[in-house]
Amino acid sequence: MALLVLGCAAPRAGREAEALVPAPESRCATRADGSVELLAAHLYARQTSAPSPAADEDQDDDGVAILNDRGDLVIRRNPFDLVGSGLRFVPNGDGGYDLLRQSLTLDPPGTTLTVPTGGAASVGLPFSFPFFDQKWDRVFVQSDGSLAFGAADVGAGEPGLARFLGGPPRVAAFFTSLDPSRAGSIAGRLEAGRATFQWAGVPGGGQINRNTFQVALEPSGAVEIVFGPEIQSREALVGLSPGGTRELAAADLSESRPSGTTGAIAERFSESEKADLVMIARRFFASHPDLFEQLVVYTTRPLNPLPGSLAFEVNVRNEVEGIGLDLLDHAAEWSSAGALASVAYMDSIDQYLEVDGFEILAHEVGHRWLARLQFRRGTEGPSGALLGRAAVHWSFFLDTDASVLEGNRIADRGNGRFETVEITRGYSALDQYAMGLRLPPEVPPFFYVDEADNFRPNRAFRFSSAPEAGISFTGVRREVTIEDVVAALGPRVPDATRAPRVLRQAFLLVADAAAAATPARRQALARIRARFGPYYRQATGGRATADSTLP
Repeated sequence: MALLVLGCAAPRAGREAEALVPAPESRCATRADGSVELLAAHLYARQTSAPSPAADEDQDDDGVAILNDRGDLVIRRNPFDLVGSGLRFVPNGDGGYDLLRQSLTLDPPGTTLTVPTGGAASVGLPFSFPFFDQKWDRVFVQSDGSLAFGAADVGAGEPGLARFLGGPPRVAAFFTSLDPSRAGSIAGRLEAGRATFQWAGVPGGGQINRNTFQVALEPSGAVEIVFGPEIQSREALVGLSPGGTRELAAADLSESRPSGTTGAIAERFSESEKADLVMIARRFFASHPDLFEQLVVYTTRPLNPLPGSLAFEVNVRNEVEGIGLDLLDHAAEWSSAGALASVAYMDSIDQYLEVDGFEILAHEVGHRWLARLQFRRGTEGPSGALLGRAAVHWSFFLDTDASVLEGNRIADRGNGRFETVEITRGYSALDQYAMGLRLPPEVPPFFYVDEADNFRPNRAFRFSSAPEAGISFTGVRREVTIEDVVAALGPRVPDATRAPRVLRQAFLLVADAAAAATPARRQALARIRARFGPYYRQATGGRATADSTLP
């Protein structure tokens, strides 16, 4: 069996691999493919949701838009119900698959494959396998519980609908974040009429559990998926995708029936309920003018669409060049004619009944532009040394002047010794450049610490660590200028002479039958909305304002 082990490409060794398992202190789940993931979740939800009894009418109250779920704003939980069962997908001659639920058992595991966490093993098949009108003689066995064809899908973010649909052709046996480096094994058994791959006792990423399942391929194109008695992860996707698509047919895999589609088919399992942010935006714009660059969404109970985090931001549209963000425009799919660029999701308002939480809110608001800057010197390639967790936050070792986007204010104590002295104060000069509030000559040189070691107190810190004051360490000071950033990414367009200085925001509170928009919740969000404008002006050094007035 010829194997090619594929790991994660990264600016620095281990950077992406570490990002695959969120740090315990992680509170932000901002990700590059956020809009595509939430659009796919919305598409799936529209096929599985049902109207609920009449809810209270939507209304504006003290500058906050109150939206009430009518069976459309909350995606219901769907617990995994396939433990100990088997699925057989059979090509139906129309380019799709018929589904049969059968009593199948796990095969003997076969030869152990070396599949790193977040990586894949390339395995030659003993036959040509037809899959969605293409034939494959090789398969990539992924640590994430899937088989990919044509190319490995590694280092591409968290498993989810966006990767399932837009990545390579895929069999998602139990597509989720899995960590075979900690326990369990992945094995393959190749026979003339059957290729079987089994994940045995593999824990979920950052979890203490076990998951056992297998997928088998046959020369006819049939696919069998078998789940053992041990399936303990709570979030996963099961299905087939031709890849490179955004079309999806939602299925109930507990029923045996034809797929009725020639494209992707899947069932999404989750123990938690989630907000449908796309539907929330569509509901808002149905009754409000299209004036807002950013929607700030709170809910009356925990409904985070990206579990394991406190909040996140998603870019819906970006026309700014030179800040490390891809140009994109999904505004129309979010029901905006072009004003909407960003959605900041803050989850349950109950966390903020007594506190404003501006260090978190300002963090998510700043993700509209930040933090993705790289730099280049001379003929060297672009460096990601400024970046920390998931490559969308500043590095722990970057002197960010206590930016709300992480990093620290770092004091140089001389002789290669440094100390973090302040965190989470506002938007730094570098932040403000990316936000379109400073021209390059207004950004002083800054530094990061390389080869960090000898931490006091004696705890390990990485580039992805959360900010913390009072940490001393040794290292090498590396100076960076804004010209180095421009050399890597090009100039910011539009620059600070043409970029808008007013951020138009709308604050939303989403309620449902399980948690009403009580007076206390309304008052808390009204307070946050009223106070954030002055905070934002101060955090930007008086260079920008936030206007959250509802017409």
